Parts: sequence; C-alpha cells; structure tokens
Amino acid sequence: MNKFIFANQLRGIAALLVVMTHYFGTFFAEQQLVGTKTMSPDLGFRPATWVRAFELPYQGPFGVAIFFLISGFVIPFSLRKASSAGFLVHRAFRVLPTYIGCLAFGMLAVYLSATYWQQPFTITWRDFLANAFLVHNVLGLPTLDSVNWTLAIEMKFYLLAALVPVLFLRANALWLALFLAGALALTASPPWLVARFVPAHVQVLMELNYIVFMVTGTQFHHHVTGRITTRQLWLRVLAIVAVFSGTWSLGPQQGQFPAVTVFYYCAVVVFGVCYALRERFRPVRVLDFLADVSYPLYCLHSLFGYCALKWLMVQGLPFGAAVLLTLASAIGLAWLVHRTIEVPTNRLGKRLGDRLPPRARVLAGVSTVAE
Repeated sequence: MNKFIFANQLRGIAALLVVMTHYFGTFFAEQQLVGTKTMSPDLGFRPATWVRAFELPYQGPFGVAIFFLISGFVIPFSLRKASSAGFLVHRAFRVLPTYIGCLAFGMLAVYLSATYWQQPFTITWRDFLANAFLVHNVLGLPTLDSVNWTLAIEMKFYLLAALVPVLFLRANALWLALFLAGALALTASPPWLVARFVPAHVQVLMELNYIVFMVTGTQFHHHVTGRITTRQLWLRVLAIVAVFSGTWSLGPQQGQFPAVTVFYYCAVVVFGVCYALRERFRPVRVLDFLADVSYPLYCLHSLFGYCALKWLMVQGLPFGAAVLLTLASAIGLAWLVHRTIEVPTNRLGKRLGDRLPPRARVLAGVSTVAE
C-alpha cells in the first residue's frame, strides 16, 4: 500500500474521528447506553461548553464511510492475488484475532467496572463468542461494544467478493448494473415479500445498503489499475451513490435519510479529492502511526474508554484531563495489540492463504496488480 499513502493516512484520520465521536459525543449524549454497556450507573455527567467544539455531528458517520471506501478500494488487490478460499483465510486472520483480543480486553474493563460499581456482570460466553466471531446480529444477539456492526458488514463484503469475484475484478458495467438494480429492487420490495424469502431481512437490507456504498471504492480500484477512464469512474460513482441513496431512503434506516447520508456523500468527495491528489501525499510520522494502529484503536476504544472516563471523573479529574489520559492509554494499548496480535496474525493469514491454489485465470483480461 506504499503507492497509496493517501488511503493509509485517511484510515488513521477516520479512526481518530470515530474515537472523538464516542468520547466527546456518545459519552455524554447517551449515558444510559454507556452505563448499560459498561455495567455502571448513569451519573448524569454534563459536558463543559468547550466539549461541544469537539462534538461535531459528522465525525462518526464520516469516519465509518471513509473506512468503507478504503475497503472497497483495497480489497480487490488482495482478491486478485489468491483463490477465493485463500482470500477468505487471509481476511479472517486479518480481522478476527485482533478483534477478539480487543473485545476480550474490553470485557475485562467491563468486568472491573461492574465490580467497582457493585453491578452484576451479565455477559455470557454465548454473547462473547457470537460478538467475537461477528455473528451476533445473525443470531439476534446485541452488540457488546456498539462498534462491531461495521466489522460484521466488512465480513459479508469479503464473502460477497469471494463468492462473486467477477463483480469486483472485472470493470464490466453490466455486472455493476445488475448488482445495483438487484439491491435497489430488493430494498424497494414490500417488506412482507422480502421477509418471506430472506431470513432476518431487516438486518440483511441494512447491511446491503452499506455494501452498495462500499462498491464505490472498487471503482477507484478499477480506475487506478487502468480498467476504466476518469469519466467512467465518476459516472459510476454517481450511479452507485444514487442507488445507495435509494436503498437508504427505502430501507430499514429510512428515518436517518438524508441527515446521516449527507456525511457519506462528503466522504466520497473527500476520498475522491485525496485520490486525485494521491501523488502528492508523503509519509507523515503521526498520520502513519495512527494508520498502523487504526484497526485495534477502533476495536478497543469504546468499552475501555467509557469505563476509564467514568472512573477517572469519579476520582475527581475534570473531563479534559480524563479524556487526554484515556485517549493516550487507548492509543498505547492499540499499539501493543498491533505489535503483538495484528502484525503476526496478519502474516500468518497471508502464509496460510498463499498455500491454497492460486485463482484460476477464468477472468479474461484480468491482470495481477501488486497491493
């Protein structure tokens, strides 16, 4: 990914934006939810005036949208170099070990929080394992950390890429049009009809909406590898965003349209501008470090952060000092997870995936591009 510094640095910025949303926004605005997740009482904290300057409404949705666009952009590189099975093995090792480690640490923080506040620790092994392997929503179980919903969508995106690689590896407009038309038709169908043929249809339609958005990133991949022209790129991006708007406005989250979707549009614009200026990006130590730890930081910041913030403030620290200590600790822990879990398991996943037979050259005209 050295050729695409812009995408790597955007990943680090996106992770920091999500963290800021939760520490400056969610921590105060949804104290009952925070109390439920951390097994602690609602203490009715009130933010100081200055906190509002960091609680910007775009941060969370914008950061998540950037993550999704980057995934759509880089995943085809990995998909080209391996069989479908090898690709899935690599992605599983890329996502699951790090997330499981972060979730386990989060559960430890929640257990200590419950003990401190003399609350019962009610999380079962079934809850933990379902969340750890990102199948909780399929099983109808609640999320433990409120951030793994994006990872569950990522895993389904990988599964779709492995099952229908032609959609991701060919720049054929027909395949794209069929996918978009199918997604829009399914979302627009009467709910009773969809429920009859699609299990957990509400969850499926919600996640399909984001997968449509992620396909936007694949078009930038086709452009950077010379498979489509700049004009074709923007026509396709506009078509995908239009369908994404349709699936969101008609789907289970229609109540959020367009208040939330506007930040996804902004993410497309920012990603597009950075992509156009990609040759001008240079290594920046702080941004590159944030990019390195972005995934573990995203995975562990919420539960650990909420527990730490509440405990520090109860000890008498003002929010400013508490949030600085919490943020520094979260970044430090993310670095530790990156070094001890993420890097070695990612390498192991690549080795195991590479042992499987390479992808057969059934896609005429598709050449391999190094990631």
